[in-house]
Amino acid sequence: MLYKVKMKFFKMGFISVIPIVSGIIPFGAVVGSAFSETGLKFWQAMLMDWALYAGAAQLASANLMKMNAAIFVIVITGLIINSRFLLYSAAMAPYLKSASPLTKFLCAFCLTDQSYATMNANQHKFHSDKDATDFYLGTAVCMQMVWHTSVLMGYIFGNFAPARISLDFAIALSFAALLIPTLKSKNHKFVALFSSVLSLLLYELPLRTGLMVTALISIALAWFIINRRRNHDRQ
Repeated sequence: MLYKVKMKFFKMGFISVIPIVSGIIPFGAVVGSAFSETGLKFWQAMLMDWALYAGAAQLASANLMKMNAAIFVIVITGLIINSRFLLYSAAMAPYLKSASPLTKFLCAFCLTDQSYATMNANQHKFHSDKDATDFYLGTAVCMQMVWHTSVLMGYIFGNFAPARISLDFAIALSFAALLIPTLKSKNHKFVALFSSVLSLLLYELPLRTGLMVTALISIALAWFIINRRRNHDRQ
């Protein structure tokens, strides 16, 4: 049975992610350019782009291939970089508990930082799990279109972004724009500040695990605060 999308929430998701996709256009161009510089043929670059739908992992893999790194090093590096998606998928699981296996696979394959962040920032607008899923699919389609087009253009024309543009800053700024409006309570702001400081302190951890460790500790802190509040309310 085919999945029927509610166009209202699909369009809402598509439009909601547009303001932050501008940050991935130059990033996609850099990845496409890296594929070309690595010596990948066109079909190889496009296959890698579509099969490994993760910008940071794509860029790291291309750079490692350029240095003739061992295959297992490239694979392990990609897995470590993408380990944050374990947290994203766990947070999305409740919305997909009644979805078909094909829908779950499609949502998992299309999962990106931007789609998850946009969905999380707009979750108060959803009336059901299906509304959330349709909204997410809208963000995913927009992201797919912009990302793959950017990588394609980068492969053909090279990195067309001016050297003075800081790609990392542009991407981080787009997430900050999504995060800040969701910090509605003192506890939200405290956990956000705590995780920000901790991420800086753990930045130098080996294998770039600082972000993952920060996320786990911050989640544990949030869980502790929530449970302490629940116990207080019961008394």
